[in-house]
Amino acid sequence: MYKKTLIFLGVLMFVGSISANAQQQNPQRLFDQANQQLQQGNIPQALTIYRQLENKNQLSGALFLNMGLSYIQMDSMGKAKYYFLKARRFDETESRAEDGLAFVETRFSHQSAVLPELPWQRVLNWLGDEMGSTTLLGIGLIFFNLGIALFVAAWFMSRSSKWWDRSAIGVAAAGGLIILLSFYTNYRQQRYSKAVMITGEANVLKQPNSDATIVNQAFEGYTFTVDHSKSQEQTNWSYIRMSNGLYGWIPTQEIMIL
Repeated sequence: MYKKTLIFLGVLMFVGSISANAQQQNPQRLFDQANQQLQQGNIPQALTIYRQLENKNQLSGALFLNMGLSYIQMDSMGKAKYYFLKARRFDETESRAEDGLAFVETRFSHQSAVLPELPWQRVLNWLGDEMGSTTLLGIGLIFFNLGIALFVAAWFMSRSSKWWDRSAIGVAAAGGLIILLSFYTNYRQQRYSKAVMITGEANVLKQPNSDATIVNQAFEGYTFTVDHSKSQEQTNWSYIRMSNGLYGWIPTQEIMIL
């Protein structure tokens, strides 16, 4: 009787642990719970669950979109902009994220001056955002190997022409350039990131010191480019390039990095 009781309790504990793990590991259930809290107006509770999913790397456009909507309800427009920017990266939420960004931009009391991007910057940004370094590397390897294959094929041809040789060199060279471009794109992605100002206002300083010379002021919703390489030199400070072209240091707690 005693053994049967132990076995029964053991089975109950095993089933209970499976059920608990299933609940913890079911992101859709958590997401539905958060959405229900959002619909009921329980914004802090909804954000708590959304952040759990974010911390568990259960990421989606819908998650970021709903977090942006939640922060609008909390009147935290900087964070709302941050999450709408993340939601815009997903095809299924791109359009609604654009609408959200258009709305929050109207709520900021200060608008940052924005310098137009140079053509080569637009191209590099497009390559990094739309294609990625891995895709570029794959394309480069295809072209490079195709050029090598053309050289090899020339050995088996009874007659070789200059046009054939030049085509092989051109294709292989194009592949090599694309491979180099993929490495540079990966370097830029590792070193630089976009960031959004999430607090009311802060000073951008010439040095990572609160007593340093003020370069400019930044306000909620401003976007920056963070240089991770330089930022690693200091704790709790980020080295940024503002949209107006100025460089300086800002406390990391003032921004959220995309």
